[in-house]
Amino acid sequence: MAAATRAETDGTRNPWIRQLPGQGAAGRVRLICLPYAGGGAGVYRDWLNAGPDMGVEVLAVRPPGREQRFGEPAFDDARSLAARLAVVLEPYLDGPYALYGHSVGSVVGLALAHELGRSPRSRQPLGLFVGAGVAPDVLRPQPEWSGSDAELTEWLRRTGGTPGSVLARPGLVARVLPALRADLAMAAGYRKRPGERLTVPIRGFAGADDPMATAAAMAGWGAETTARFQLSQVPGGHFFLAESGRHVLARIAEQLHAAA
Repeated sequence: MAAATRAETDGTRNPWIRQLPGQGAAGRVRLICLPYAGGGAGVYRDWLNAGPDMGVEVLAVRPPGREQRFGEPAFDDARSLAARLAVVLEPYLDGPYALYGHSVGSVVGLALAHELGRSPRSRQPLGLFVGAGVAPDVLRPQPEWSGSDAELTEWLRRTGGTPGSVLARPGLVARVLPALRADLAMAAGYRKRPGERLTVPIRGFAGADDPMATAAAMAGWGAETTARFQLSQVPGGHFFLAESGRHVLARIAEQLHAAA
């Protein structure tokens, strides 16, 4: 496994991580957040600001191919991305932490939890939190995922699979599509290995108005762990972070402080 570069282990300029300056206060649990398809660290802007008041240090992951990393090729395999993240995140895993993934980010979070669980150098996360993510065993790739740009864009518009603020800007859509396709390929290609289950709890959050990741579609996350599984429904659609984000973060913080 490739070693992390100096920039990747420097919290002030790590291209993979966005965090508030001066973080790392004693007693705070770290929450490592993985974005939805095509998204970056900016997805968690509100959580970055709200985290300290809840006693949680939020680290927002910025994978290649988006935001300041548009010029870098995006990962299209969840396990490969997880292996890289395990190296990059190692300096941040010196205390209690948990993982949160939204939509496709939930699959990356699952792969990362398994990767960290196999590493003798890393402590186990306190838990895996997933939002608006169809359970891996239930997820089925859609034909539009490998279709033309126009077909994929129309599918996103029809299903609410990308924020309207992005779809309203054709130039931004064109820049985001390569990373979005790679992210969808990660979700489509993820397969559970025989007998592979986490030993840490999983908690899911389903948007009450989400037509894609319904509560029924998320119930299958319980099969991914031997520990407790809990599923909550929150107001909002697939991107409920805008509507219910602080409520969800507060519920996560309560669970993490109880566990830590």
